[in-house]
Amino acid sequence: MTELHLTGRVAFRNGKTIKSLVTYLPAIELENYVFVTRIYRDLEVIYDAAKNKTNLKKVNEIQEDLKKELLIGEIGSPLSLTIALEGRPKLTTIGEQGKLIYKRSSTLIVGDVLLLVAVLKILGIKAPLFSSRLSSSDIKKNSMLRQMLANEEVMLTFVFDDENGLSEAQVKEFFLKYNRQHSGLHLTQFSKTDKEFPLQPFVSQLTRDLNLDEYGGVSTKSKHVKASESYLTTEYILFKFLVGAVAGAQVQEKCMMSDDVTFSSGKKVSSILSDGRIDYIEAFLSAWLQPLKQGNKSMRAGFRLSAQIWQALSLVVYQLIVNGDSIEKIINAGLALGELDYSKKATHWHNCEVMALDSNGRLFKNSANSTREYRNGLATYFYNFVLGHVDVK
Repeated sequence: MTELHLTGRVAFRNGKTIKSLVTYLPAIELENYVFVTRIYRDLEVIYDAAKNKTNLKKVNEIQEDLKKELLIGEIGSPLSLTIALEGRPKLTTIGEQGKLIYKRSSTLIVGDVLLLVAVLKILGIKAPLFSSRLSSSDIKKNSMLRQMLANEEVMLTFVFDDENGLSEAQVKEFFLKYNRQHSGLHLTQFSKTDKEFPLQPFVSQLTRDLNLDEYGGVSTKSKHVKASESYLTTEYILFKFLVGAVAGAQVQEKCMMSDDVTFSSGKKVSSILSDGRIDYIEAFLSAWLQPLKQGNKSMRAGFRLSAQIWQALSLVVYQLIVNGDSIEKIINAGLALGELDYSKKATHWHNCEVMALDSNGRLFKNSANSTREYRNGLATYFYNFVLGHVDVK
């Protein structure tokens, strides 16, 4: 890859190999010198959690501030971003001035992420959190603002170690530390380690009791399982499954991993799980996973590992328990749903209101207007399927 060269003022810390170089670039040049959309796999959960209404509101407010500063001349703070450089970049110095030689692929923006998103959205450049696609009306309406912002100088602070190099783990920790110390990004995970959440003991119990490592394991690095990965599921999906099976669709949709999920009555999901609900959940999942025990890779294809499928199944468990069905009948429901064909060509999806054939008429796809509608539609379909195949009364 092409090496990039930047000059600026270098700051040293006595006795430390970590250094920083401060330089300035026009906003329009940012994506040429920094990998603005790069997200570590270990940070995907955090970025997903950062896609919330509070942060979107802040981005919109920053955009309004920039608009007033550039078009009206209001006073504002200088644009500033902090970037970590993974590996060992090359540094040459003359006094306090330095030249940094590095690869764009080694950069990760640690702060200020919301300012970065606001700038990129105005410029119409792809941003790491929220969509930056400009409509034709926006292009006409904000052309002057975009031109002015494009030439606005952004102060960049590159943090690096040209002697020992920074590992991915160090850069990740720096990202978390920076965002704990700077209050711009709204994310409750920064108040605790990224592996702690109130229902984690129950997620760990499911993982252990069901021997999920045998099926590919549970990812702690992202919300969803990617097709290229061997994981069975993720901690996030298991968390949502637990909440759905205990509290139903509405609480499942709104809850976050950092929450100690509570009903309107004040009763906690964790206490209900401890009182025995976890046994019903384990029984269902153990039965549902039976077809995967054979190691047939085709059983992993299609929709089976989809987060929405898992969450919909948890709502079936919830309904069966609300109905007062025994654990034996819940096991039978798990067995029936486990044998269901989850491939995208399965003809039974014709009977599901939130599935439809694609434009080629070959594969089924989500036809719902929203994720909520899709998930609830799947839950209804699965529940009716169980009623037709299992004596649950």
